[in-house]
Amino acid sequence: MRKLLLLIFFVTACDYNLGPTIINTNTNTNTNNNDFHDLINFAPSTNPSAPVASPTGGTETPLPLPANAQGIAQTISNNNPTLIMRSCQAIYGESAWQFMDTIVAALKASDPRWGYMVKATRQISADVIAYRATSDNTGAWGVDIIVDLCGTPRFSWQVLGFDPNAEWSGTRF
Repeated sequence: MRKLLLLIFFVTACDYNLGPTIINTNTNTNTNNNDFHDLINFAPSTNPSAPVASPTGGTETPLPLPANAQGIAQTISNNNPTLIMRSCQAIYGESAWQFMDTIVAALKASDPRWGYMVKATRQISADVIAYRATSDNTGAWGVDIIVDLCGTPRFSWQVLGFDPNAEWSGTRF
């Protein structure tokens, strides 16, 4: 009889339900609004119109950014929404450069001084373009054109400033 009661108690205890089943679902709603572009040692000048040392000696006044550049880049972005969504090189590899390449090509068609920002590591920036404002490959305006590059990328036109020591490249090869 004792064994039967223990068996009944065990079966009843195992099947006993203390309340409704609770299912916890966690939806991640965190977003990163900070744009940490991949420039290193980019130090914009406090006065971008002040003369800077020329590589050939003497000084020269840096050119300002062309007034029509933002509109050109915005049009390219609006007409190519899938390119920017696939612009993270860490995920999409070489094909991720299509957005940057398309914008740089369109800007270069209006002014050949547009190109790519060269980082201190001698690599091309993945989200910042450059406008060569001096007579050499140093002295450039930096413009961050992709916000949240490897998250939810979107077009932006954030002028980072003019750095007299920034390096520019006409190609990324």
